[in-house]
Amino acid sequence: MTISRFLTLNTGFKIPTIGFGTYNLKKEALKEALDYALFVGYRHIDTAVVYGNEEEIGQVIDDRQRAGKLNRKDLFITTKVPNTCMKSQAVLESTQHSLHNLRTNYVDLMLIHHPWACTKKEQGVVTFERVDLLETWNALVALSKGGQACSIGVSNFTIQQLERIVSGSGVSPACVQLECHAYLQQRRLKAYCDSKNIVVSAYAPLGSPNRPKHHVQSSENLLNDPVIVEIAQRYRKTPAQILLNFLLRQGFVVLPKSGNQARIKDNFASSNFNITPQDFDEIVTLDRGLRFFRFLYMKGHPEYFEDEDF
Repeated sequence: MTISRFLTLNTGFKIPTIGFGTYNLKKEALKEALDYALFVGYRHIDTAVVYGNEEEIGQVIDDRQRAGKLNRKDLFITTKVPNTCMKSQAVLESTQHSLHNLRTNYVDLMLIHHPWACTKKEQGVVTFERVDLLETWNALVALSKGGQACSIGVSNFTIQQLERIVSGSGVSPACVQLECHAYLQQRRLKAYCDSKNIVVSAYAPLGSPNRPKHHVQSSENLLNDPVIVEIAQRYRKTPAQILLNFLLRQGFVVLPKSGNQARIKDNFASSNFNITPQDFDEIVTLDRGLRFFRFLYMKGHPEYFEDEDF
């Protein structure tokens, strides 16, 4: 079975199935990693306002364009409206700031980063806000109609929240981004999105072993799982390649992140081989509903549902 290099969104635009994740990459380390990723062949870049690296990404893209090594039309850029900017006017202002930093007139995909509106953290304290998700979504719909975003979507939303914005606006997300990997396979949400013609992007597809301390509630390392390591050895592939191939084979977009050139190159080659149905089924049995990003600091928010899939 050949894995497609692109999936078609319900807006008609094509999204590359292997993206370059940039969470926790900043400054010179980000610029070097991204420049190499573009050299290798990545054309999908995933970022967000809260990653604090849009400006560096814009610089790398601009430098490559000026050198004649890259055309904007060949890139797919995803960014996200933060949960501190979920009122209509704030969505528009955040988008303009992102476009300025990314040095582009439009993004290919704009997402609502989280459904949990809040004010900016001060001394580590989060103050919850009540913002109707439909207000935020309708602001994104206006962005898409105005041409600042080719496609729009959401991240970390439950099925109930998805249904609420669609029923209220009549506009379905083109993409839903969520945590997904062999330990958290998200079958219910993936089946729902498939039934609605919504593409699903998997963040932390390798289990994000280097995630920030405030997200560490489990010491498990997916890349060291004995089943994954054994399968990788049989195919002479890296554990990361096996994990990415497993998701790509199911029709996910994957967003691996690395600052290491060898791993960046290996990750991009994750679709160039086939695993047997038996090995695929063995990986399926690893699903344990283990979420590495639980966002526990949002407990108590009216839109935070710990026991729901998101």
